[in-house]
Amino acid sequence: MTHSTAPRHRPPSLQAPAAYWILVAGFTICRSGCVVVPFLSLYLVRQQHFSAADAAQVSAAFGAGWTLGPAVAGWLTDRIGRGKTLLLALSAVTAVYLTLPTLQTLAALTIAAFAVGLLFDAPRPAVLALVADLVPEAARGRAYGRLYWASNIGTGIAGAIGTLLADANITSLFYVAALSNGAFAATVLICRIGALPPSATPPSSAAAGYRTMLRDGPFLALTGLTLLYLCSYQQVLFGLPVAMDSDGLAPSNYGLISLINAIGVIALQPILQPWIDRHTPLVVCALGAVTLGLGMGGNLGAQQSLLGYGFAAVAWTLGEVLFFSSVMTVVERLAPADARGRYTGIWASTMGVSALLAPLISSAALHAGGPELMWTMSLALGVLAAVGLLALKRHIGTISKSTAPDPIAQDLAPTPM
Repeated sequence: MTHSTAPRHRPPSLQAPAAYWILVAGFTICRSGCVVVPFLSLYLVRQQHFSAADAAQVSAAFGAGWTLGPAVAGWLTDRIGRGKTLLLALSAVTAVYLTLPTLQTLAALTIAAFAVGLLFDAPRPAVLALVADLVPEAARGRAYGRLYWASNIGTGIAGAIGTLLADANITSLFYVAALSNGAFAATVLICRIGALPPSATPPSSAAAGYRTMLRDGPFLALTGLTLLYLCSYQQVLFGLPVAMDSDGLAPSNYGLISLINAIGVIALQPILQPWIDRHTPLVVCALGAVTLGLGMGGNLGAQQSLLGYGFAAVAWTLGEVLFFSSVMTVVERLAPADARGRYTGIWASTMGVSALLAPLISSAALHAGGPELMWTMSLALGVLAAVGLLALKRHIGTISKSTAPDPIAQDLAPTPM
């Protein structure tokens, strides 16, 4: 298999069909309903009066579900179709959100949390595969960037809704989440998004598809390097609150850092997209990884200072924008047309895996050497991911040079600097 992940010579303007824009709007609405996830532990402790240990058990079940969910959804995306997978996932998670406030026992809540983890991110593989189906190849990088930007607006809305409602009526968050996912499901059904097959190419069998994937060294390397990146990135959720608390900063200060991140993504992504379009995606990913690592390392000098943490947040936010605006272009170009869902699903499962690993990394580092060791490890993970991504680019280039000329590979040749 010949792989090439370089950009086209002239980044085109994003001219996509109406179905793409409906998909972006629907996914934004869906992400605005992700209000349950960050407040689940608080709901268990405050509303249901469970212990912190019980809340940790439920959170672990959620993480286990998140690890499996995208991979399962990716397989369904290729087997039963994009639209059917979206409707199934969105309808199921809507039902779970509506049921969860009625549950009282720890066992039932643990099962429900696993179901939420399994389903809440399950639409992603189908959505990303649909982008490749709907948008011409030359414009897909920009299409993925716009989807990432819009989904962050949805996530920001979710944070604002959660902040407004959590103190007054935390149970209402479940109904907000159900409404947003139900609205996206209705949009998919009414507009028939993903109803038609993407191509006349017959789908490969599940076994053949996964055998191909397991032999795809560049894709497996990209997936592993993404996991390294995410184990550093997830310290924003798991390590940063603990470090700021140990410095005597109020919880509201962490909220301000989260706000800096949200505003930074929304502001920086449209500004940087033209530059991103002109450069090789794997190089942009590597730059994003090293910038994230430097931002995490910047927290070393930020101790006891909100301003210092704010400057570090700007750096790691820049690294986030660069990486996530480019990485899906690489995944899409590595994936065979009949296995886009499976490739995307396996790649997306790294988010759930990192959510399980990152707390263990931060806990071990804090116990062994305090915040200094934790931020040093986060810096090292970012730099290691960057080095690996650059090595992967050279390897893919070697593969391309060692094979016969390919019109697709030639069309995706690097842009002269």
